[in-house]
Amino acid sequence: MSAKECSMISLVYCEDARQLLDGFGETVRELTKLHEEQFLSIVGGDLDSARFDDLIFMANERKHEAKYAYLHHLEAHRCSKFDATTD
Repeated sequence: MSAKECSMISLVYCEDARQLLDGFGETVRELTKLHEEQFLSIVGGDLDSARFDDLIFMANERKHEAKYAYLHHLEAHRCSKFDATTD
């Protein structure tokens, strides 16, 4: 499938699925931010950069929970489908 064909296909979600997907995205951004802060801390010579380890672990747990809540919703409710557009 070409890039143009991919751009013409979108997913249609129910409101619950959209909210779960948005929540998953937020947890991914939170985890990424913590990794960035840890990286900057290490590069900056912070000797206590290990303090991020527990925060990253907890953020990763939240990300997994959000991911599987979203996937479970899609599987259980079958509320998303591909919608091919011709625009």
